[in-house]
Amino acid sequence: MTHNAAAPSRKPRRRGLLAPFVVLLIVALAWSLGWFWLRGQVEQRMDATALSMKSRGYDLSWETRTFSGFPFRMDITLTDARVAEPSGWALRAPRLKGEANAYSLGHWVVVAPAGVVMTRPINGDVTITGQALRASFAGFDKYPPRISVEGANLLFTPAAGAAPFPLLSTAGLVLHIVPGPDDQAAILFKADGAKAQFTGLLGRIAQDRTAALMWDIRLSKVSALRGTSWADAVRDWSQAGGALSVQQGKVKAGEALLDAKTGALTVGENGRLQGALDVTVRETPTPGQALQSPEAAAAAVAQALGRDPEISATLKFENGRTRLGLFDTGPSPRVY
Repeated sequence: MTHNAAAPSRKPRRRGLLAPFVVLLIVALAWSLGWFWLRGQVEQRMDATALSMKSRGYDLSWETRTFSGFPFRMDITLTDARVAEPSGWALRAPRLKGEANAYSLGHWVVVAPAGVVMTRPINGDVTITGQALRASFAGFDKYPPRISVEGANLLFTPAAGAAPFPLLSTAGLVLHIVPGPDDQAAILFKADGAKAQFTGLLGRIAQDRTAALMWDIRLSKVSALRGTSWADAVRDWSQAGGALSVQQGKVKAGEALLDAKTGALTVGENGRLQGALDVTVRETPTPGQALQSPEAAAAAVAQALGRDPEISATLKFENGRTRLGLFDTGPSPRVY
């Protein structure tokens, strides 16, 4: 009986062992090339946007621009960045850091570590600094895009010779702008732990106390809010029938309260709000303050009768003035 000789053993093929690493290398190379291509696209779009804005009288500029974040993020750092519109409103920052995922360049988060300076056309500059100041932008295919601004422990400091700014400081600030259906947009503004120096009725409510502010607003005809400047945009929007509806507004400082629940407002030719709001006002005035305003006098009478010092009335904005019932409480807020 014969036995077959054992077949010689074969060495394992190295091709099969190396194949995954080759594929991984190809993917990494393709991703790297893709990242640098995306960087070039972002750079070109920024330059094209700056040129387009300049042709319309706007300004978008920066001193230096650097890219980083390879391989999964697209980070941009700008120094001395500035954006301005023709009527004089501007925002500039010593340093801005923007970040987006390389696979989702439609959503950007921007941080201003050294704060920003807001320029007002007539009233001058206001420097805004704090523990944190950031914003996010998304949905650029809609108007307006989704914008969220958040700040912590912010200080608002007018420049020497500039007019006062309504806010002095806030422990927390949130601003959301969201596009909606039927050519609408929603705006939510909240400020907690705020020190303010409002005029008129709001000033008497807040006084020198720490306040909480909240305004929930809807804008109609938002697609008409466009123009060569902020003032022109608001005028075009008003002429197109744009209106501002207050879903809820609140200013609370200690026991004092202004609560606006419903109302529709427009902007007059003088740039000031016009319309009416249904409001509830509550004050707890000292004896010396009781005769300083109609709402304080009504609150003092209610206190004397043992009732809640609260009144319900219509807050009207007309002819450039603000009226609570029959009483003039100061100028109407100016939009432009």
